[in-house]
Order: sequence, then C-alpha cells, then structure tokens
Amino acid sequence: MSTIHTIPEADAFFASLPEGFDTPQDFGAALPQAGRVQYLPVAGTAGKTAVACLTAGILTAAGFATGLYQAGARPLSQRITLDGRPAADVCPDAYTGAADRILDTTLLSRGAAELAAACACFEAAGCTFAVVEAADGALAGALPQVPACAVTHIGPDGTGRSIERLAHDAAAVMRKGAVCVTAPGQPKPALTEIIVAAGKTDCELVVPEEEDITIPEGGEGTAAQMDYGGYQISPDFPGLHAAGNAAIAVELALALWRRGCDIQDEAILAGLAGVRNRSSIRIMAQRPLMILDACRTPQQAAALVRVLQLAKVRHLNAVIGLRGEEGAADFFATLENGLLPDEQTRDKAKMPGMSEGGPIDKLYVTVPGGADPGLAQKLADLARFHFEVEVCPDLSEAMEQAQAAGGRGVLVCGSEELALEAEQLLEARAERRI
Repeated sequence: MSTIHTIPEADAFFASLPEGFDTPQDFGAALPQAGRVQYLPVAGTAGKTAVACLTAGILTAAGFATGLYQAGARPLSQRITLDGRPAADVCPDAYTGAADRILDTTLLSRGAAELAAACACFEAAGCTFAVVEAADGALAGALPQVPACAVTHIGPDGTGRSIERLAHDAAAVMRKGAVCVTAPGQPKPALTEIIVAAGKTDCELVVPEEEDITIPEGGEGTAAQMDYGGYQISPDFPGLHAAGNAAIAVELALALWRRGCDIQDEAILAGLAGVRNRSSIRIMAQRPLMILDACRTPQQAAALVRVLQLAKVRHLNAVIGLRGEEGAADFFATLENGLLPDEQTRDKAKMPGMSEGGPIDKLYVTVPGGADPGLAQKLADLARFHFEVEVCPDLSEAMEQAQAAGGRGVLVCGSEELALEAEQLLEARAERRI
C-alpha cells in the first residue's frame, strides 16, 4: 500500500529525516537492482558540489546520459537531475516510489536515503553515468560500479575532527581498480592519508599539479579566465579553490577517456563553461556588489576571504546566517582574515593576498528560515570578538541594513539555505521594479 504519492510528499519525507550515519549494508539494501549506471562518487570537506556539477556537465556535453545528485537545502527532487533536468520532470514515479520503499522497509538517515533515491532515479532513467556527492565516503562501497571517484580539498569542517580523520573518511570512496582524483594542494596530513588509502585499496591515484594552474590577476570583483593544462574556466571570482575543483573534474574526465570513453576536449571545455553552481561564490549585482556564497565551515570561509582579497574587494557588509553554534567561533575567526585556526599564529603578510585588512567591515547576523531565532544572538556574541555586529530578526531586514550601511557592497553567506533565500529575495525585488 503506497503511502507517498506526490513529489511534494516525497520532498517533505526526505527533508524530515534525521542526519546521521548508516552502514554500507543498510544503504545497499535500499538501492535498486544494479543496471548499467556507472557511479562517480565525490567526497571531501570543500568543493564537492562544484566538482560534481562540473564533472556531470562535462559528461552531458560529451553525449552521455548523466545523472547528478547534490547534497544541500533545496527540495531533493530539484537536486537530483538527469542531464540538467530535475527528477520531478524526468522520472517522478521512480522518485516517489523510492521514498515509499525507504519509508516502508529501511528508514535511513537523510544522506543515505537521498543517495538511495537518486540511484533509483538514475537506474530508471537509463543513465550511463551518475555523479554523486558522498557526505559519508563509506557508503560509496555499496554502489555497484565505480570506475572513478574524487576526494576534494580537506580542511577544518567545524566538527572538531582532525584533518587526518576527515581525509580517512573521505578516502573511503576508493575501491580496487578505480581511479581516484584528489585536489591539488592538499594539506600534507590529508594527502598522506589519501595515498595510504589508495595503496590499501589498489586504487590508482591522480594528483593534479598546482604548477599546471594559471590564475591571472583580475580587477576588482571581475571574472577572469583561469587555466588548468589548457582547459579554461571563468568563475565569478578566480582563485585556487575554484581552479582546483575544475582540475579535479578535468582529470576525472581524462581518466574515463583513458578507459575508452569518448570525451573530447570540446566537451570538457563546454562542460566547464556551462555549469551554474549555487554553492559557489556568485555575483548577483555589480554596483553595488551583491555576493552570495554558501560557505559554512572555517575551510570554506578561508577560501572565500582569500578570493576576495586577491580580487582586491574591500569594505563589504556581510549578512551571516549559520544553522548552529558548532564551529561558529572558528568560522568567524577565519572570516576576519582568511586564516584557518592552525594558521592564526603565522604571519599573514606572507600569505598570498593577505597582507592588508580583511574584506568585511561589519556583520549583520540572522538565521536561515526555520532555525531557532535565538541562535542569532548567540552567534553575534561569538562574532563580536572579530567584527562590529548587528543582530537582525530575519534575512530581509539584515540585507536592507547591510545595503543601507554603504561600503562596496553586501556579502551573504553562512549556509546554502540563507544564500538561496537571499537569491529569492533579490529576484522578487527585481520583479517589483519591472
């Protein structure tokens, strides 16, 4: 007897599931019967969404039926896509059916349940490849066919786990006979764990060279074309983090090409150029600047600040909305100067782009929709050690106050939920002006 009949019901079901960890065996029991789909899991603490989107874009441009699963805050039916089209449009029955089976047979935590539902959609749609974010690398061990995988950049995620532990957990995506591509410039402790894991699993490891990345000096707040081995990408803000993500996607495509997949250079370039990633730094307006970013961990905050510094962006007012207190103190400390907790005692003048003051003048702290309103004051108390802070009851007021304060522009960050909400507010304001 079916319990879940519609896309909204399925979306609500997945959103209601608790966070947690599941065994590969429990996850595997929820997967559909293996078909033709070859999976490319992507694990790590930063850049997973960007790498997954870029890789899926390349494979679609090469003519392969390609599925993509992104973790995040939007309804799951929009985050599971098939050649860019939402699962709600392509395979609604497979999506609602997966929700119903998971509800009836094996109630998984949210991450595992979402990934299982995505696999059901990819199999039903007859995908050749499926690129999936793996918040828990161990779950990838239950996926039926994995010719290649990726471990993105590893850094502090606010949970207190060591770099070594984070790298060890992400490297669980590896398996015998596959190719794993990791990020250029990995911290030495992380790279050591990844190399050890590759040796233990007999998985080929590819590490892009930082020397192959060219990042031109761009003007203030302008896009500039970066290059990795002759392949170009033009994000809103150039930086090593974005270039590293592109390098991973390129090397994944080349790994599949070496295994006989017809992936031409034109497809790689088209995939890199055509992807829109809602989790990356995005410029919504130029004068004044309106920047959205989904960063929520110290590592992601460091990447954001360093990119802004290199682009010579100063005097921003930031609207911040984290979902919890865990890791918040380190997040605000990093947001001040771009230095991670273990770098705070170093001379920041010796780091690229860090010889001057930070890009943010003042914070306007709020919370994403649905979060405890009292959290804003707790976050503000932590942020006062680093910034002048105002507490705002909601995002709309926070954005209005930040814009009214003047300066170069406004940055909205702290969670994907807040960035998406800000995007919707900006679109609504633009429609009212028409």
